[in-house]
Amino acid sequence: MPTRPRNASPNPAARKGARDEAQRTDGVAPRQCTDVGCCLCFVLFLALTLQGLLGPPDFQKLSRGIDHRGRICGWSPGAEEQSFLYWCVARTDGVTLNLTSAICMNECPQEGTTVLCPGNLDISETEEVRGASILLVRTEKQLLSPQKAAATKTWIDRYCVPTVQIGDALLAGTPLMGKVGSGAVTEGFLSVFDQLSSLAAAPRLLTAAAVCTLVLSLGYLLCLRFFALLFLRLAVLGSVLVCSILCAGLAVAMTSPRWMDGFMPGEGQWAFLVSSGLAGPWVRAIAAAAATAGLLLAGALLAGCLCARRSMDVAADCIRESCAVMLAMPSLVLLPLLDAVCSQLLWLLLLLGLALLLSKAEVQGMALLGVEGVFRRFNLTAVDCLRIVSLAFSCFWIQEVVGAACMFATAHSVAKWYFAPGKRLLQKARHLPLAPALQGLAVAGIWHLGSLARGAFALALLRLVRWALWLMHLALRQDEEKGKQKRRCCCRCFMVFCDAFLATLQALTEFLSSHAYVDIALSSNSYAAAAAKAFNILGSHAGLVSVLSLVACFLRVAGSLLLAAMAGCAACMLTRHPIWLEAGAELTRQLQASGLPFWAQQLTELRAEGQAVSSELLGVATALMMLLASRAMLFTVEGTAFTVLYCLLWDSSDGVLDASHVPESFWQFAREHGIAGRRRPEGMKKLSARAEE
Repeated sequence: MPTRPRNASPNPAARKGARDEAQRTDGVAPRQCTDVGCCLCFVLFLALTLQGLLGPPDFQKLSRGIDHRGRICGWSPGAEEQSFLYWCVARTDGVTLNLTSAICMNECPQEGTTVLCPGNLDISETEEVRGASILLVRTEKQLLSPQKAAATKTWIDRYCVPTVQIGDALLAGTPLMGKVGSGAVTEGFLSVFDQLSSLAAAPRLLTAAAVCTLVLSLGYLLCLRFFALLFLRLAVLGSVLVCSILCAGLAVAMTSPRWMDGFMPGEGQWAFLVSSGLAGPWVRAIAAAAATAGLLLAGALLAGCLCARRSMDVAADCIRESCAVMLAMPSLVLLPLLDAVCSQLLWLLLLLGLALLLSKAEVQGMALLGVEGVFRRFNLTAVDCLRIVSLAFSCFWIQEVVGAACMFATAHSVAKWYFAPGKRLLQKARHLPLAPALQGLAVAGIWHLGSLARGAFALALLRLVRWALWLMHLALRQDEEKGKQKRRCCCRCFMVFCDAFLATLQALTEFLSSHAYVDIALSSNSYAAAAAKAFNILGSHAGLVSVLSLVACFLRVAGSLLLAAMAGCAACMLTRHPIWLEAGAELTRQLQASGLPFWAQQLTELRAEGQAVSSELLGVATALMMLLASRAMLFTVEGTAFTVLYCLLWDSSDGVLDASHVPESFWQFAREHGIAGRRRPEGMKKLSARAEE
């Protein structure tokens, strides 16, 4: 009986049958804990950072005023009972304040009260010879003279501010002078403030605008669900057509100006432009070059779209499937909101932690914008700096972990959707959990917190380094020594280059980590294994991933702008056109006749609010609301589309497409790459026969 040589390759079927169970891609793998060590390090680091915050805080050093002697009002020895900070007046009429002369008071003085205000500081030095050494004695003298106080009032229970207008209370010659006063800019701000106040007093109108934004967003989502590919093709053809028409018109205008009468400048206007230096013979050369470049760009765009038509079909179907996922699992829209809320709460926690740490450091007063007594400088030790850096890194790390958990929850839900049996949306929805977002968050926190912490560590570290570079950049800008200008300029340029490099590295890391989380949701592997596999899969299909990036970005930007413009114009028309007011009045009468007085009253008040608010302001507010809502929704759609694409690539990485139902373009993609369909062999045969025809 012949035997196979040892170095002979095994049968592909036998090799596929003997593959490791962990490499199977026929469904979502069972859950197992990953990166437990990273999880323990994450928890331990947070515990150590929290321990550094423990201790009695002393916020009085941060909130109390500082007098001319450097004492903290109500805290320093000798000023325990003097809790208020008062600025002396520079003139006896009590109108102008001396913002560099602050004193601590028991209470805010009234008009005519006598206070002791500091004068000019006299500094003298003497030298005393002591053997071979010299003792330098520096003496400071300052006269405290009585003065009549101006009428003041208490502000935030700390400071005594004048009761006169702030423009009269500012010291002449200080940087603050002239920044507050009457004028066109101030009147414009006041007018805008009044209009915004009127808009805030119209809650029913704002609620109606919010409902309209949600309806338009849902309508755009449905349009993408059914017509994403049509939108793409029309956009490409329209872009090529517009670019070609503009370039052709420019070329005709340069070669035959008489054909463009009424559109081009006349002889007199052209002579004026030439004489003033705004035009010349070089304009025709530049216009011809621009027309040629535009035509070449249009041709390249059309040729690229024709060459990548299969990738565009797959990208459009990824967008369509992501819209179906959003419609079947609307709770996924709450994940970006949860991420944003947690991010803002962590920023507040960071500010509170900084206040706790700074309250334990030594404080000195400093002048800023010509004002003394309010701002302060902190003398930090190495331990204090280490604690501040640890606190900032902890907040960044938690923010990235929360964002990673939200992305994992989305990926987990999309993976369930991708492998769920059924051809239609309702059929797949029967096999999905009731709260997929909550289930995904629970799985992320219980099984894969270590992997999420490991992936978030690099992003948090990059953010911390970029913040450190920004602070160093600010410190260099405040250095005013002229002898170091050239060196400072070189340092700033180097920092800008480093920041650009780190920003690019951060974007690439975020992109890879987001797909690594999808791989973890599918295979339940560690972060390192998931990132390596995601890198290989994305690298082998870089063209398809790039096409999806361009398609998703175009649909997101164009859709957001289009929806915002539509919402703004609709709001202006509804509040300005009289036919809508008449229709509202008729509807109010019908509601009254139908026995619905409550809704009739609400509609009447809504019409009154619409007439009281400026139509332009309402249009701008509605457009902004629409822009924010559509961007949030479309960002989620974009992330879901990338998850759907990765599920397809991950499913086909073993040579077999295991999903029960995928769009037709996915099967075309599988056939082109020699991938078999386990559950639809007849579909693959039809595609092969169609291709042979």
